[in-house]
Amino acid sequence: MDLLETLRKVPILSALKMEHLDMLAKLATTRVFKKGEVIIKQGDPGTGLFVMISGTVSVMAKNRPGLPDTVLSNLGKGEFFGEMSLIDGYPRSATVSATSETQVVELNRWVFLDVLRREPSIAVAMLPSLCKRIRALEEPKR
Repeated sequence: MDLLETLRKVPILSALKMEHLDMLAKLATTRVFKKGEVIIKQGDPGTGLFVMISGTVSVMAKNRPGLPDTVLSNLGKGEFFGEMSLIDGYPRSATVSATSETQVVELNRWVFLDVLRREPSIAVAMLPSLCKRIRALEEPKR
């Protein structure tokens, strides 16, 4: 699958015009992580969004010191993580580790913000997806 199609399948990017996706794709970095390797660590500065091309990862959070990490989710091909840091730059809210050899595309926050300044319509196109994600997080767990 080519990079443009991979990015188009990310919900917060899906409403973007092809020219904007192309701009982001040209500035993205592809990285490979070995099984067991930490991709992002809870508390570290947020630097961008990761889109999975292949492999699997586990998303975990430490709720209290001394307690084991809580597995929040497991993600695979086509899924993404780190989207909050793409927008706000706050520290990472979870640790993400590769559970198999994993290839990702990284959209750096500073590159993304530069593109956003030149094309503010990207932000408007992303708002519905971001709101949907927030609503899903706020729904009571059943």
